[in-house]
Amino acid sequence: MTFTLLARDRTAGLLGAVTASRSLAVGNAVLAIDPTVGVVASQAWTNRALRGRMLDALAAGESPDAVVGRIAEWDQAPEFRQTAALDLSGRTGAWVGDLTTPWTGQRHGAGYVTVGNLLTGPEVLDAIADSFERSSPEPGSPELEQTTAIAVFARRLLVALHAGQSAGGDARGRQSAAILVATTQERRIHPPELAVDLRVDDHTHPVDELDRLLELRIQDLHEALVSSSSVDAEPESSRRGESSTQA
Repeated sequence: MTFTLLARDRTAGLLGAVTASRSLAVGNAVLAIDPTVGVVASQAWTNRALRGRMLDALAAGESPDAVVGRIAEWDQAPEFRQTAALDLSGRTGAWVGDLTTPWTGQRHGAGYVTVGNLLTGPEVLDAIADSFERSSPEPGSPELEQTTAIAVFARRLLVALHAGQSAGGDARGRQSAAILVATTQERRIHPPELAVDLRVDDHTHPVDELDRLLELRIQDLHEALVSSSSVDAEPESSRRGESSTQA
């Protein structure tokens, strides 16, 4: 039904998530991120309200493992749910109900967790985990400018999602995909400020289409950085009284 990766880049101070499914608009149903506490997923026969509950519990100081352990407390039909959570320190938690559709499972690693249900087999999550681990920056790699770091991390997430799709993905086929990336923040606001927030709701090749959209978003981020640098370089007298908005 759905395969998902939650991850963080500790060096760059980034959180992110990707997901894909044969269901319509998976991005609207599965993922949620709060840059002050972490990122969560609720899937299978998903209960969207669980996402807010999990983020609030993380904000209250509960561990991801404890948070997902409370699903039965919050939900009247927990046996149909699959959930995952990751906090700012990279701790992870995952839980799956007994009545979710096989193949279902989870993989945990340093700073990430990947979960899935109604998959072609365990090779899907194995491929996601292997891809994400192999693309990890080498120790001692130079620190990147933030816009570049966002692009590198987002592409890394999507490469892992492609790996899961190539390994079989959702046993029913393909329809939708989504990606979220945020810089970690100290002040909680609603809605959260996200660097990347892209969805493909209905497409024959949703992960490929998400690739295309991500490159457009990365271009926007770089153009905004160049524009900001140009404004900062102008004499104050040339900017006085001028303002502009682009949307």
